[in-house]
Amino acid sequence: MKTISIAVLALIFLSACHQIKLDKEEAAAIIRKEKGYPKVYDYGVNMTDPESARKLLNAGLENAGIVTIDRTQKLKDIGKPIVHFTDKAKPYLLHIDETYNNVEVVKLADEDLGEITGIKLLENKKTATVEYTVVYKNITPFSKLIQRDLTKPQTEQATLSYFDTGWKLDRNMH
Repeated sequence: MKTISIAVLALIFLSACHQIKLDKEEAAAIIRKEKGYPKVYDYGVNMTDPESARKLLNAGLENAGIVTIDRTQKLKDIGKPIVHFTDKAKPYLLHIDETYNNVEVVKLADEDLGEITGIKLLENKKTATVEYTVVYKNITPFSKLIQRDLTKPQTEQATLSYFDTGWKLDRNMH
């Protein structure tokens, strides 16, 4: 009987001392898996829209030989592409959008988890806020179509929750 009570006390003591921890490597693995890193950062170019054509012109992509743009369009040609991609653009062309067949999806860069910059374990020890950076590699000329500077890492946050099976990304917190 004494042995059983000592064993029970030992189990209680061990479970009380069990600390839930989350290190940077584990947090990075969870975020990388759940967010699908590394992944392609893409952008849809509407090939029939004059505004999209203007953006391509302003980004210097026609001067770089990546696209050609029809400056005039006849009434019968409305709705037909005015943006045409050259052979230089081929490595960056991903696919035609499934919903809108006049939108070409192009690659801006490869997006990946940079580093875990901080982990804040909340008081209940079963929730953690993880701050991390997203970095962009293999930046393409099409990156000029967006306002963000892809050469600089972007800071993001994720909330992880601890379950009996381990840490998981809490999708309800975003």
